[in-house]
Amino acid sequence: MSLIICYYGKNGAVIGGDKRQIFFRGNEEKRKILEEKLYNGEIKSEEELYKLADELNIKIIIEDNREKVRKISDSVVVGEVRSLGIEAKRRRVYATKGKCAIVDILNDTVTNEVIKEGFGIVVLGNRFLKKKAEEELKSSAKLFPMMPLEQIENVIRDIFEKLNWNPTISKEYDIYSVDKYEKNFEEVVRKDIESLFKYRDELRKQLIEFGKVMTIINKIVKNGEIGVIKDGKLHLYDNYIAIDKIDPPNVFKVVEVEGNFKDGDVVVIENGEMKIKGTNEKIMTKYIICHK
Repeated sequence: MSLIICYYGKNGAVIGGDKRQIFFRGNEEKRKILEEKLYNGEIKSEEELYKLADELNIKIIIEDNREKVRKISDSVVVGEVRSLGIEAKRRRVYATKGKCAIVDILNDTVTNEVIKEGFGIVVLGNRFLKKKAEEELKSSAKLFPMMPLEQIENVIRDIFEKLNWNPTISKEYDIYSVDKYEKNFEEVVRKDIESLFKYRDELRKQLIEFGKVMTIINKIVKNGEIGVIKDGKLHLYDNYIAIDKIDPPNVFKVVEVEGNFKDGDVVVIENGEMKIKGTNEKIMTKYIICHK
């Protein structure tokens, strides 16, 4: 979906990137048809995109809030394009004065890294936008080493303004520049990638914990005969347990209850409410009743 334009040279480094991300939901083959038309420039507007998506029965969600380019310090900028599916594929460009690095990342592994020195321009994005941006840069790019950074920013800004009719990029964009050389450039790149891997690891842990919580929530009993009153307490049947909290839970088979009941009463849950079977007499407990 992205367009990122990065310049590096003797006068510094400039990077610009849009903020759009598009999510697709629906039949895989139809989704591929939509994506192909989107990436080759056949779809000329958001209206056309929504219309075709509707015809193909594909649900799309457009968001314009993703930070694709940023300033790591006063000497290094970075931009990233990515494709998230079963695997996470990323391409990053890092730049400082007179130097850049292009890094390919698959999940938690760097699969390729190229360091370039001197001056140059790196354009990342889908093939249609990449081609259009490179065409726009042909006449002015060779003059970038002689330009002040502000002028380079303006050239990049003009390209985004010319191309933001395309539905794969946002109307708004970010542009950053640095005029200092980072002597520990490779180390800065390595640490930034390590921070990505650490973030992914923390996110994985959070998702695992969230999954555990959702497993418990999905097991909460909504309807069913759950147990019998004995000695003034609820004794749960074999297929049920009681927990005192969601995360982490403590498990019980016999729990205290409040209300009007007597030994031998059968307890049921109907639409989430606990009652004495055969009556409308409600009883209460501080525990959560779940399927075992």
